[in-house]
Amino acid sequence: MNEDLIAWVDESGSNTTLDPGTYIMAAALTSPVQAEALRSLMATLRLPHQAKIHWRDEQASRHHQITTALAAAEVEHLVVITTPHSAKHSSERRRRLTLELLLPELDTLGVTRAILESRGKADDRRDLAMLNYLRQQHTLDSTLKIDHRIGRQEPALWAPDALCGIISSLRSGNPSYYQTIQHKITVLQQPPRA
Repeated sequence: MNEDLIAWVDESGSNTTLDPGTYIMAAALTSPVQAEALRSLMATLRLPHQAKIHWRDEQASRHHQITTALAAAEVEHLVVITTPHSAKHSSERRRRLTLELLLPELDTLGVTRAILESRGKADDRRDLAMLNYLRQQHTLDSTLKIDHRIGRQEPALWAPDALCGIISSLRSGNPSYYQTIQHKITVLQQPPRA
């Protein structure tokens, strides 16, 4: 097991019109040294007026710039897609069902720390509860830990946000970004459990 493998994780729904009922979680997988390089890369891509890079706020030219930069980086990515979700599933339930698939995959890859964008104390506790649930079910090795960081303060989290956008674009009919970076992405898709 690689004691230094870190997963930087973000999530997103897809296009509700073109790809309804889809939930995406992306992880940029780095060593600590690669994490510093990823932070630096993403910080240089941030425009002066931006608090952080957020895919949905960017124009197509910036999407291409960000995708090209990530494709050239020494970082591999894992994307887990759960679809179709029932319309009655809340976004929190969609997140839990997708985490339930992502965390064991990260564990299998030897990730010892998953760092997710903080959504506030209550929501962060829900993520930790999911981790503990998976441990109780013996779905995870006990070494995987979850931490949370504030998105605007952690440039490494901007990469998985972009990956979610790239996958959403692909699923919504625009494969151009994905074609640029597909050699760096492993995509797993599964229907959520009921």
